[in-house]
Amino acid sequence: MTGLTASQLEQLCQASQIEKTLRLLFALNHWAKARERLFFADRQGLYLIKAAILQRAYTLDWLTARAYIDGKEGFGADLSFEIAADIAAEGFLWRLEELATSATSEQVQENDYERVVHQLYTRITGKASILIEEVEALEMARVHDYILACLQELEDEARTSKQPIAVSKLIALCIAPSDLLTIQDRRYYDLGDWYSWDELDASDRRKLDPEGLSLIAFDYTSSDAHYIFHLPLRIAEAFVPGDQIAALKRTPWSSRESGEYFGRPITEIESLQQPITSILDELGVDIQALCPRQLSDKEDFLCSQTARRAAWSDVTFDEDEEFDENEDMDITEMAARWHQIEQLSRLTTRRGPDSCPGCLLPGDIAPGLTRVEHWQQVHCDQDLTFSQASWMLNCSLAKKIFCEHYPPDYRAPHEHGYGTRYWQLATLQGWMQEKAEQDSQI
Repeated sequence: MTGLTASQLEQLCQASQIEKTLRLLFALNHWAKARERLFFADRQGLYLIKAAILQRAYTLDWLTARAYIDGKEGFGADLSFEIAADIAAEGFLWRLEELATSATSEQVQENDYERVVHQLYTRITGKASILIEEVEALEMARVHDYILACLQELEDEARTSKQPIAVSKLIALCIAPSDLLTIQDRRYYDLGDWYSWDELDASDRRKLDPEGLSLIAFDYTSSDAHYIFHLPLRIAEAFVPGDQIAALKRTPWSSRESGEYFGRPITEIESLQQPITSILDELGVDIQALCPRQLSDKEDFLCSQTARRAAWSDVTFDEDEEFDENEDMDITEMAARWHQIEQLSRLTTRRGPDSCPGCLLPGDIAPGLTRVEHWQQVHCDQDLTFSQASWMLNCSLAKKIFCEHYPPDYRAPHEHGYGTRYWQLATLQGWMQEKAEQDSQI
């Protein structure tokens, strides 16, 4: 999905149109990098347009693959092997103990998780059968060291072969994406699952690839214009002949994207002054199909969310809600964001621990059916998020444990396939009544 049809790409790359197309594309390229202006999902859509147009222009000989920019030096910076080995070892031993205690004399079909655990146990110990006494004797340090050694071997293998670390080999070590990768944004919430690797987008998956940061530079030169565009090596490999890629790799080069029209550089400021919607309209792109956020302004969203959340006393984020305003922020940006929130929070009235998290006004509400009645009166027909459900049940469990004890009724739809958990008031009220009955019998 590129938002452009084959006939549109053909039209954009005709001789009479190509220089206008590349001029628009260079402006679009600046918008694709404007992480402070556009949301991640929309910027990814812009990169898809860039790749599609450059591929077609290259096929029609308008562009030349000019240089290979070696990015292998940055490989490994986003891989946290020690942390991954710690978390994986703990999770493995926990599941292994469950598997050992539930084993019976009858042959039971293992599920996917149990099969991974069993196979890893055999690799570590050399034993096919899982016995509870042997499991209890298996030390955490031994498992950690084994997994860490395997991870380091996978890194060495990737550097030698220049191919990505195989996800299947990470799953076999009980490694989940959130254990291994540095994922600073909040695009993903369920990456603690071994089989959630397919939920990663290309920007995170490339962290497993020694060539993930390598680029190919494409050049366009005419009497009136000169452009240099970059594409990730893995995308360029799909349409640039292998022998040409190999030749470029023999002489790595440094290069920066640039654009000149009639001898005048096209600047970032100039590009961003042209509305992105106008650029896409001129290119004929289907914005609705390509940009999930419909190119909404990230700065406006951040300001509105900051003001709204500042009215809450603690100004704390609900662990379970979507916070797309934090997408793509690095540590410095996140620190500035928190500082801004803390400054605004000083202007607001503080809520007490018994205040309703669904209200902006302070006021304690005692635990029990009083909270149910309050929600029915003030928040009628509104289902509850994690923090609100925790308040309703007067429960301070961590999110993961809370969800295991009190499963949510549903998840809101979301572009990446996950979404905010919600509990219905009737469900929570039923649990409250059940607990009250159990307490009365004690």
